[in-house]
Order: sequence, then C-alpha cells, then structure tokens
Amino acid sequence: MTLSYGALYYGFAVLITRPAAGSEFSRGLLSAAYGGSVLTSGLAAVPVGRAADRFGVRWLVAGGALAGAGGLLAFGAAQAGWQVLAIWWLVLGPVAALTFYEPAYVAIQQAFGAEGRARAIAVLTLTAGFSGPIFTPLTGELVDALGWRDTTRVLALAMACAAPVAALLIRVGPPTEARARRRKPSLDAFRAWRVRVFTLGAVLAYGATEALIVHRIARFQELGFSLGTVTFWAALSGLATLPGRYLLPLLARRVPATVVFAGVLGVLAISAGLMIDGDAYWQMALSFVVFGLVFGSALPLRAVVMGEWTATAVFGTVMGAQAAMIAVGRAGTPALTGGMHDWLDGYTAAMALICGMLVAGAVLVLLSGRRVR
Repeated sequence: MTLSYGALYYGFAVLITRPAAGSEFSRGLLSAAYGGSVLTSGLAAVPVGRAADRFGVRWLVAGGALAGAGGLLAFGAAQAGWQVLAIWWLVLGPVAALTFYEPAYVAIQQAFGAEGRARAIAVLTLTAGFSGPIFTPLTGELVDALGWRDTTRVLALAMACAAPVAALLIRVGPPTEARARRRKPSLDAFRAWRVRVFTLGAVLAYGATEALIVHRIARFQELGFSLGTVTFWAALSGLATLPGRYLLPLLARRVPATVVFAGVLGVLAISAGLMIDGDAYWQMALSFVVFGLVFGSALPLRAVVMGEWTATAVFGTVMGAQAAMIAVGRAGTPALTGGMHDWLDGYTAAMALICGMLVAGAVLVLLSGRRVR
C-alpha cells in the first residue's frame, strides 16, 4: 500500500505542478485525467470486491502493481493530451482499485475478528502513512534533478516492487464456506437508512479531500511559495498524520466511529478554509499541519464503520459498491476544482466550495450514527 499510494497518489500531486507535467499539459487536463481515473477505479472496485470476497486479494494486488508500473511508464512517454487521459482512465484507474486500501480492508476483515479489526486497520494505515513523507519530497527532488518524465519512470519502478511483496507475503484468504456460498446482492446493504446517509456524506467528504490532496501544492505555489517550500510542508504534514492514523481508529472502539469520523471531517474543513486566502506563511503552514493531524484516519474510519455494519462474507462486495458511489465525488471534485481554477483564474472559489462540502459531509456522517426506531 505504501508503494502504491506513493507512486500514484502523492507523486501525482507533485507531477501536476508547473515545473513537472503541468508545464506541458494544462491543469484542467491533468485534473480530468486524475478525476477520470478515480471514477474508473470506483467502477472497477465492484468486481474487485466480489473477487476479493471469493478468492482473497493476493494476486489482485500483485497483478495490479505490475499493471501500475506499465501505466506509469506509458504516462512518462505520453506526448498528447488524449494519451494522458487514456492511460489514467483505462489503466491507472483500475490499478488503484487493485492496489489501494480497499483490498487491504477486505484482507483485514477476513483475517481478524471484530475486536482486532480496528487495531489492524490502525497498524496498516500507520505504516502506509510513510508514503506521503517519503514520496512527496522525493518526487519534487527527482523532478528538479531528472525532469518529470524520468521521475515517472522511477515511480514505475517503485510500483513494480510491490508485486513480489504481495505475491510472497499476502497469505490471508476468505473462509472456505464463504468462498463456496452464493453472494448476496451488494445493494441489499444500502436499504438501511444509516448506510445511505453515511454513503452520501462519504461522497461529499472524500471528493473534497481528494481535491485538496491533488491541488494543495499547486494552490500554495500559485500564491507565491516555492515548490521546495510547499513540498517540505506537505512532507511534514504527512509525518503529522502518523499518530492520528493509529490513535483515531483505536478511539473508535470507545467512541462511536461516526462521531470520530465527523470530527475528522470538521478539522479537514478548517484546513480547506485556510486555503481560501492563504497567502500568509502561517496560513500555509497551519493548513498543512491541521490537515496532517487527522487526514490519515479519514480513509480507515470508513472501513471501521462499515465493518461494524456489514457481514464478512459480503464485506468486499459492499465496500466495492460503496467505493463506486464515492468515486463520483472523488472523480468529479478534483476535475471541478481544476476547471474552476482555469475558468476563474484562481483557486479561491474552489477552495470555498471544498470547505462547504466537508462541513456537509461531517453533518451527514454524524446523522448516520444516530439511533433510529
């Protein structure tokens, strides 16, 4: 997970900037490429989740890592905008469904009982949290030293290294009886009021968070800060996520997970608010620090909530269906942010919209946890 997120997620936040791929392709095009990849990742999450329920995730992750390396090599060689779009939409999007957190959550659901899952998710996200502090500044240094195309090839090599790790070390699989049992339709879970409300809140929240990750470096660079300064604070923000990655999922064992998740989204809204007009150095620094304190727990808390509400035999199927819905927000919001930037000649209005989406998402997640008769 660390290598996959570093190569495809944190690395792209640097590659989108003007010294990198942003110097050859427009911000709107690159945002559309990434946003489209999130959408195709969500679509791919449905069959990936079903396959993970039936067969486990070992070969899904290993194959996805190799495909991701090939996709990054192709991106590093792209010369036209349509090639960038095709690579991210058709290759790297499905790769994300195979190599990001979703398969790992299924493996944890299959390997641990209810008492151990929160701790296992905390350990997973703590270790994978090093991807941001490592890959963000490293990608920036490589862009300065090698150019963005050779940097992308280095990221492809890192992605390929995840394949043997997955093939050799991921051993867990579904229980034999679950493998043989006919799957229930994944939409059955969404008949519950709390799941529908929670999913709507997650669509808004994860869409806004995705846009912040993709555009925050470019946002502060546009406000006059050097790429080196911004990537330094982004890396520091990544380090700041480490305590929250471990402690906040564990807190969900004592406090309702929806309450913890809503609080996390509220703090992320503060970080987004500081980006609306963040031309002061303290605003830039504080935005990264506040974001880092809670961001690492935003993804695993969804798995904690859904793990409490979903049977293990269909967990991957339900999470995959939900990921497909969430992908609408995760794909549309970064693309909308890039389009608003190009149209309005700046990020101010887009950052205000993102802040509002996070607040709305927090309210909906909080409501989903309320007991209903």
